[in-house]
Amino acid sequence: MIPSFLLAKLYVKDSLKNIPTGFEFGLKNIIDSTMLIGIGPISVGEKTYQGEEIKMTVAERTVNGIELSRNNPIPVHVGTPFKVSVFGNPLEPGANKIIVVATTTDIGRIKFEINETIS
Repeated sequence: MIPSFLLAKLYVKDSLKNIPTGFEFGLKNIIDSTMLIGIGPISVGEKTYQGEEIKMTVAERTVNGIELSRNNPIPVHVGTPFKVSVFGNPLEPGANKIIVVATTTDIGRIKFEINETIS
């Protein structure tokens, strides 16, 4: 099991921003190369996003959250940055706590928090 303080370091500081279709943030794999087979749910306050509401872009590949699986994984090598876009309402200005759940082939389910202020 990977400690939560280390998982929180996956988040790229100051990358959280609102976009016209919701919000997005950056992650960077600092732990070990893996195959990502699931993303979500992602929770902000009382709202939970999953499946088609989440899109990931790694290198040149963009995948909708519902498309990720053991049969359709995304390789994420150490040092690889990637973007997570969440489709829904933009975030309210101020402090935001986002809980991210993802699944990898070798570690299994991981869960970590992002605490960031958006203006």
